[in-house]
Amino acid sequence: MYPLNVGLAISSPRLWEETQRELQGLPVRIVFEQAGVGDLVSLVEKIERFRPDVLLIDPGQLSVDLADLLATVKNTAVRPFVIIVRETASPDDILRAIRAGANEYLYSPLSNILRETLERVARSRENDPAADSSKARTIGFLSAKGGCGATTIACHSALELGQLSGKHVLLADFDFAAGLIRILMQVKSRYSLQDAVHNTQRLDASYWRGLVSNGFPGLEVIAASSSEIMREYPAPSDVRNVLRFARAQYDFVLADLGHGLDPGDLGLLEELDELILVTTPEMPALQMTKVLNQQLSRLGFRRDRIRLVLNRMSRRVELDAKEIESAIGIDIYASMPNDFTALDQAYSSGRLLPEKNQLRESIRRLVRRLADLGTVEAKKKFSLFG
Repeated sequence: MYPLNVGLAISSPRLWEETQRELQGLPVRIVFEQAGVGDLVSLVEKIERFRPDVLLIDPGQLSVDLADLLATVKNTAVRPFVIIVRETASPDDILRAIRAGANEYLYSPLSNILRETLERVARSRENDPAADSSKARTIGFLSAKGGCGATTIACHSALELGQLSGKHVLLADFDFAAGLIRILMQVKSRYSLQDAVHNTQRLDASYWRGLVSNGFPGLEVIAASSSEIMREYPAPSDVRNVLRFARAQYDFVLADLGHGLDPGDLGLLEELDELILVTTPEMPALQMTKVLNQQLSRLGFRRDRIRLVLNRMSRRVELDAKEIESAIGIDIYASMPNDFTALDQAYSSGRLLPEKNQLRESIRRLVRRLADLGTVEAKKKFSLFG
């Protein structure tokens, strides 16, 4: 079933509990929930902010006419699939709701019928290429273990993508433990992703502009946290909602996920189109890569969405590419040369790698392949790093 984002506006406590129970176990994300419609302006703001695919409404305590409510909802840029849910119903109520613009009318007991309805909506969206057109292509960068270089590759990939694609690109640091992007990208804004996570109720385009930093062509950057000590890890649901909001604002979102999988990453995986899994040819990193591959498989993350990048490859590595692929169980998508000296010199002087650097050129080729930007020149000789 294609994953759906669901908004709830249900006033009846019994219907609320029944709906929550029926949604458990389904591949849906509840992006917002409130006790009934209440203020129509507030409801519309949440729809615009969290962009639900499906909206479940209990019209039992409406302060406005149902037809006016549904017309307002349908006139938003999101245009969610609206399902009316009631404890009881009459033929007249059903006819009135459908005429007012509801897509479906369901009443208790919801068992099976709600699931069947959502599965039908999911199938229609899965077969409709335009259904997700408002969302950015989202690429995550994950190191198999600390020090594999996913953050370095993410930063340079974002810079290249902003320059090459002509699109609106965001580089977002979801590694709250390390937060290296603030340092590597010289982020000037004192605000961060942590501010967005703690203020999801205020999250709109105007507020977001105050959080991000730019200064690179086509690229905006948001750091994980400020210089203050983070005393509590953000709630995974809030982190996921921030990423969902960001997806609606950009053409590409590149997300640095740090290393390994933690509870915060699990929800983010559902939002990714592709995952760049970065490893190195050392045995501990390769072993962790194999473990991560198995974990991702158990979580249902499709293998064809994983792009394995072998970083710091050199001709002195004892294992060749085929042996590494066989050991891990994933084909190598791209290899990056070991250029520690150039990286150390660049970072020590507060800048990224120069244009003509071999590692940066390899990352540029990676970006062209990921974004389907084509190639600018043919290779003149064989290289390990393509």
